[in-house]
Amino acid sequence: KELKEKEESLLVCQQVCKHLQEELAEKERREEDLKRRTGRSESELETLKGLLSQTEQEVLMLKQERELLKSRTEQLQETLRQKVQSEDSWRDKLEMDLAKGEARHKEAILKVREEARVELELERQKQQELITKYQREHEELQQKIPGLISSATKSLRMEMEILEKKLQDAQMKVAEKDGDKEKEIQSLKRLISELEFQLTMEKSNNESFLDKLRKEIKHKSDELEKLTQEKTQLIHSLSQVQEE
Repeated sequence: KELKEKEESLLVCQQVCKHLQEELAEKERREEDLKRRTGRSESELETLKGLLSQTEQEVLMLKQERELLKSRTEQLQETLRQKVQSEDSWRDKLEMDLAKGEARHKEAILKVREEARVELELERQKQQELITKYQREHEELQQKIPGLISSATKSLRMEMEILEKKLQDAQMKVAEKDGDKEKEIQSLKRLISELEFQLTMEKSNNESFLDKLRKEIKHKSDELEKLTQEKTQLIHSLSQVQEE
């Protein structure tokens, strides 16, 4: 009878030990799962931080592109100003050439009058025709000068307006891109803050749960150790009873 009782106690102890071992394995599996989830959340957070850094670099490149475009526009404005100055200089030179031509023409008339008094009338008529021709050419040139200046100025103004429009379009595009990037950065920052908060809360909950789980594991281990000792003692007692 005592042997039967010892065997029944040993069987119950073995069943309890098996159950505790299963619970301990389940607790360890849950702990590993929590660690794996925490690692995955941290990896996602690092990925988002990398994406944020890349977005900030793109915004910096856009700003540099805008500065380069601004510098290019200033260079074009300076080139346009130099062209206008060059047109003014060309007009002054043309007027000076005309004045020199008129002076040379008058000198030629005086020289002809001095050298050819005999053919005065004929030469006078010829010179008159030449004077008329020169005057007509001079008037034509005088009439062409404002048109040339106006045409050049108009062309330069049109080019300037086109460049200014391109600059405005480029600035609007850069501003839109900056706005989109800024929104994206703010969204990513909010998402990162939320994930960091969630990760912190999850870490806190996991740590609390892990502490609780460790305590339970320790308690179960103590119970298992105690039951193991009881099992050993029961086996020893059973051996003694069998020997008796």
